[in-house]
Amino acid sequence: MLLTKLRTLTLILFCFLLAGTPIFAQSNEKNITGYIRDKDTGEPLPYANVYLEGGQYGSATDVHGYYVILGIPHGEYKMVVSMIGYEKAERDILIKPNGETRFDFEVSPQAVESGEVVVTAEKLRFEKDVEISRTNISFREIQSIPSFVEADVFRAIQQLPSVTSQNDFNSALIVRGGSPDENLIMVDGAEIYNPFHLGGLFSTFNADVISDAEFLAGGYPADYPGRLSSILSITSKEGNSKQGKFFKDKPFGKYWDLSSVKGSISLLSSKALAEGPFYKGGWILSGRRTYFDLIADLGNKGDDWDYYFWDNQFKVFSDINKKNRITYSTFNGRDVLNFVFDEEDFDTNIDFDWDWGNNSHSLQWRYIPGPKFLSEFTLTSSSFDFDVDLKIAEVDSATGRVSNVNFLIQNDIRDISATEKLTWFASPSHTLTLGASLKRLKMNFDLEVERIKFFDIDQKPNVFSAFVQDKWTVNDRLSLQFGLRGAKYQLHDDLYLDPRFGFKYLLSDQLSLKGSWGRFSQFLFTTNDENEVLRIVDFWQPVPEEFDAIRNQHFIGGIEKWFSQGFTGSLEVYYKPYSNVLTNNPNNNPGIENDEFISGEGRVWGIELLLKKTVGRFKGWLGYSYSNLERRFDYNGDGVIEKTANEFSEIYAPIYSKPHSFNLAINYQASKNNHLSLSWTISSGQPYTPVVAKVFHGDGEPNDPFGSLININGSRHSSRFPMYMRGDIAWSRNISLFGAKGKFNFQVMNITNNFNVLTYLWDHDKSPSEVRAVGMFPILPSFGIEFKL
Repeated sequence: MLLTKLRTLTLILFCFLLAGTPIFAQSNEKNITGYIRDKDTGEPLPYANVYLEGGQYGSATDVHGYYVILGIPHGEYKMVVSMIGYEKAERDILIKPNGETRFDFEVSPQAVESGEVVVTAEKLRFEKDVEISRTNISFREIQSIPSFVEADVFRAIQQLPSVTSQNDFNSALIVRGGSPDENLIMVDGAEIYNPFHLGGLFSTFNADVISDAEFLAGGYPADYPGRLSSILSITSKEGNSKQGKFFKDKPFGKYWDLSSVKGSISLLSSKALAEGPFYKGGWILSGRRTYFDLIADLGNKGDDWDYYFWDNQFKVFSDINKKNRITYSTFNGRDVLNFVFDEEDFDTNIDFDWDWGNNSHSLQWRYIPGPKFLSEFTLTSSSFDFDVDLKIAEVDSATGRVSNVNFLIQNDIRDISATEKLTWFASPSHTLTLGASLKRLKMNFDLEVERIKFFDIDQKPNVFSAFVQDKWTVNDRLSLQFGLRGAKYQLHDDLYLDPRFGFKYLLSDQLSLKGSWGRFSQFLFTTNDENEVLRIVDFWQPVPEEFDAIRNQHFIGGIEKWFSQGFTGSLEVYYKPYSNVLTNNPNNNPGIENDEFISGEGRVWGIELLLKKTVGRFKGWLGYSYSNLERRFDYNGDGVIEKTANEFSEIYAPIYSKPHSFNLAINYQASKNNHLSLSWTISSGQPYTPVVAKVFHGDGEPNDPFGSLININGSRHSSRFPMYMRGDIAWSRNISLFGAKGKFNFQVMNITNNFNVLTYLWDHDKSPSEVRAVGMFPILPSFGIEFKL
């Protein structure tokens, strides 16, 4: 019934747009399409420049290497493909009625000589793309940013002005003042709910497998599903489909082969990657495992503890024919921590068992019925589970009596989604996109202490959604994009309609105005304590039926400057009002049903500056941002929201608020074999609730009932830690290792050894009381070796 209504809504929207839009191309014009690939490996080349020489017709390839050039009159042309690091490819083509419209290219890698000018797709994107606040980070950029021991896509994104992190120990993304659960993280179309290892220290994605990371910090179009702050869509590599060499003489060699094996060893983990051709396609497999547990076993002195993580990823595709491609991708990752403390000399025994992990599958069918249409059907399955079992036994040395405390947490998510997206390249002026999605969720969250359940939530909500969008090139200077996304959340009666609008206007060939507005709805959120210093893991829940969906709006405007080939700048301002936000109810009564959460409002506004250079020996970016955040909750339920001078203030900035942030990322190709990189971050310290006094508390020992002291806190989050500053450097050198090509990597984190405050701890046993600052990472060197067979 609901699905039928959704299909009807989609058709009505599409027909309405179709009826009111002059989109039919002239009969003497053709669209041409094709794929651009690396000649040596067969990997698609995203964002390559494809154009017809001497004219105005051109396009850029998408993340799959697919391009469409619209409305070309019949005639003879010279078609050109160019991309930095590749030879220019040319071909004479003839456009005629009933003639060929599909032109695939394979281009050869080539080092770019100093001073060489290469036409890239960036100029076309500068002129034609309407999407605002969008950045694409390539595999090479991810690898070049210094990070904790290994390259990390999240750490690279945190160097952008739109993004901050709460502290060194958490790689979760804080995007324009939004909480981490407002970011949609996808790998090959499958949503990943908790993409972190080691309690959030770094992401769970192996950077060696990433082809492209598309990051949208706001104002994203209608085809993206419900999140309020950002979209991170990671596309993994497809594998070498051209150079099978290990089994080419075997009978099965024409269907499956192995082209290369790559491995690396660092202080953190060991990694391996294999790839090769598959039947009319290719495959790639990667695996990674840390060896903390193995090292710990070598020095084990009685304490029984064990920690390790692993992840793997596999992808295979087949071009069944020119019109059909099938791609399957799977991702798995898990962390395991076990700790047992049972010593005769101590009165307390601890048994701690904790593990969590992700599992996802993605099956995509790309169908190209002709030069005017592209169909993408994606079926995904994603799961996340988190289990904590903590047992504490205290033994009374006088009586021998044992008291036990058992602490249990369980969070499980099962997500099965199906999405159909149809793109119609209707004319040179109009590109229409429409689609529908069905998401079936199964979610539970249990929190139990000594058989008292503080949370016991079990839900199976479905989300049905549909969208329609039109990109309208009004003329050479003005482009508009209209979109509408409708969603039906099973736990609510309302149909949520989220309109979107964006524009780009070229003031000149090198200067443009851009802007967007949109409404966004979110039906999932996390129940983490918003004041936690270390965000170890996310606890996900559906929005309860007694609350409205979490919603906000994006108002974004800016200018963009094209200084020269590969050198751009942008200035953006934004305002995000939140009409509904959910957080944990601090006055939760376990005996009252549906008392776990409380709703409120919020707003964020800010300004961002970004200068980026993508060509030459020196590459990188420089960014600055200012943001202002506010949350408003009626915690005491008196109907009045007010700012007070104590920790119960109902108007405050969240703990991840950092008004000022400066980011610098530089890469320098010193020689053919040596590469240097630097990243530098300076930001405001995060807010905290200050301690203004202490008081005796009646919770001491029986012979001294008022012997303990507790804090008296000031206004919530009214003080800030000192300024945060960290600089990281990295050096990599190409080497030859036992006849195999390889690379030596050396990194130093926090090169200045700056003391950045994580939190303050108060010691009231001293008189007067003393406060101690707990720091983040000190100066920390690391190294690793890569090799390829």
